[in-house]
This record gives sequence, structure tokens and C-alpha cells, in this order.
Amino acid sequence: MSKTNPKKLNVVKRNDLTPLCCHCNNELTEVYSKTQGAGFVVGKDVMYFCPHCLKVLGFAQSRMI
Repeated sequence: MSKTNPKKLNVVKRNDLTPLCCHCNNELTEVYSKTQGAGFVVGKDVMYFCPHCLKVLGFAQSRMI
């Protein structure tokens, strides 16, 4: 497998579109989040979920230090 001509990934900002929930297909005009942790050495865990069906859309983690 050759890596001589890798394809570039373009990120395009599209404020004219409204994303859909991958579970219930409702439009996501807002997303709910739930956090746990202090956010310093231990870190803060964030869970994002759909306001319509309440299914999880994704997770994130952040640390201050």
C-alpha cells in the first residue's frame, strides 16, 4: 500500500444545515450534556445526548493540567 498521494480532508463550515440525530433522525437544534469530575488533575468527563430520544451521541474528556 503506497502513501504517495494521500487525499486531503476538507472541513467545511455549514451553518445553513441542521444535523440529525443518528438514532431518532430528529433535527438537533440543541444537544444536552452531562458532566462528571472536577476538571483539574482527574479530568472532566462529558457525555452528549439527544434531547428527543436521550440516546448518547458522544463522549469527551478534558483536563486543566
